[in-house]
Amino acid sequence: MSFTAMGKNSIDPSLLNSYVGKDIKDICPNAYSNPDLNHCAHFVSHVLGLHRIASEKTGGSCGKGEFGANTRVAEVFSQCSSVYEFNSCPSVICGLIFVSSPSNFVSKPGRVPVIRNVKKKHIGIIYNQNIWHYSNTKDRVVVQTMAEFIRHYRKQKNALWYGEIPSYAKPRPWATSA
Repeated sequence: MSFTAMGKNSIDPSLLNSYVGKDIKDICPNAYSNPDLNHCAHFVSHVLGLHRIASEKTGGSCGKGEFGANTRVAEVFSQCSSVYEFNSCPSVICGLIFVSSPSNFVSKPGRVPVIRNVKKKHIGIIYNQNIWHYSNTKDRVVVQTMAEFIRHYRKQKNALWYGEIPSYAKPRPWATSA
């Protein structure tokens, strides 16, 4: 599939477009689709095949094995081989993008950055300045510009962080993931 290593992992935007407009119930083969839950990390994990990262401690996963998926933003963040505040990262073509209050991203010298496990955090997949993510208010996958995505939480100041797609990711087109 369209996943290559070019210094950074890359993904074909036509794969991402195949998910636009889909409800999580159409994406998740494990019937983990309660509309009252947040599905942004769940969506990203199914698209990228990030089934290995769920923590037994938090239980943040749906299903097991090849078609299982992580459901927690903080755990996806922790699996990125590198993360940077977006305004300080190198030129980015493709990766993961996280939005939350600046104080929720904790970066201390000599330590791996983390994102706090707070309610107001969100994740998407960025490709050439467009972001594909699961809109929990619209109950479907949408694509937005970075200018739209950074306003995800309108009543707070937001920061964007970039995360490199984990090397073990196995992107799946929509037709084969459900």
